[in-house]
Amino acid sequence: LGPLLPKLDTRPEFAWTGSFGTTTSGLPYIGALPRFPRIHAVMGYGGNGITFSQIASEMVSSAIGGLQDIDSELFAFRGC
Repeated sequence: LGPLLPKLDTRPEFAWTGSFGTTTSGLPYIGALPRFPRIHAVMGYGGNGITFSQIASEMVSSAIGGLQDIDSELFAFRGC
């Protein structure tokens, strides 16, 4: 933008950076850890945290309540 409008101050006022965690399948891991069934983890949203955090909250709530969630196998940890 600077070359097009040389008199305009084009310096950014704000910048942000952070880690971007994702999995090889593109789906997050949601659920209990295989060797530690009372520890629930959710990770690897890959920039889709708003959508997947809602799914994760429902899945983990169900698991803590002793219920099976229909999507639990889709997001299960593998090889841990």
